[in-house]
Amino acid sequence: MEKIEYAMILRALLWDVSECGDLGYIKEYDNKCFVCLIDILGHGKMARSIAVNAEEYLEANYQRNLIDVMNGLHKHLYGSRGGVALMCRLDIPAGKLQYTGIGNVTGRVIGSNQHRMLSKDGIVGFGRISPIIRECDFSDRDLLILYSDGIKEHFNLLDHLALFTGETESIASGVLKEFGKKTDDACCIALKYIK
Repeated sequence: MEKIEYAMILRALLWDVSECGDLGYIKEYDNKCFVCLIDILGHGKMARSIAVNAEEYLEANYQRNLIDVMNGLHKHLYGSRGGVALMCRLDIPAGKLQYTGIGNVTGRVIGSNQHRMLSKDGIVGFGRISPIIRECDFSDRDLLILYSDGIKEHFNLLDHLALFTGETESIASGVLKEFGKKTDDACCIALKYIK
C-alpha cells in the first residue's frame, strides 16, 4: 500500500507558535501531494497574521499550476511585508517532483536521488518575481526536506546520516534541534513516499 508520511515542526523566535512567521502547508489529493514552506519577513504577531493569510490563499489554490500558485500568492501578499516561499508537487505514480522557489527557503531530496532545489531571488509580495518550474525524480523512500533560514542552510549529509533515517517526525525535529538558529523563526518539513 502506497502512503505519504510527513511531519512539520515550527519554532517561534518570540514566545509561541502564535507569533511564528514561518508556515508549512501540506495537502494530499489525487495521487499527488502539494507541499509549501513560507517564511514571512520578520517575527511576531504581524508576521503570523500574514502567514495565516497566505495559508488561506494556498487552501483555495493548491491544485493550480505551481507558477500560477506562486504568482497568485505574490499578488495576494502584495502590500504586506512579504516573504519567501518554496512550493513542490509530488506526482506519486510518475515518481516526479516539480518545484518553484522565490528567496532563501532550502529544499533537498535525500536518498537514491540526491537533489538540491534552486530558488530564484526575490520577495513574494514585493517588487517583481519570475518563478520557473524545475523537476527532479522522487522515488520510493526518498526524503524531501524543506526548511526556512531559521535553520543552517549548509551542512554535510555524510556527517549526519543517522539524522535522516527513521520516521519523518524525528527527522524534522532532529534537523531543528541540530541546525536551528537562535535568532529567527524556524520551520522544517520532512516527507517520505513509501510503497
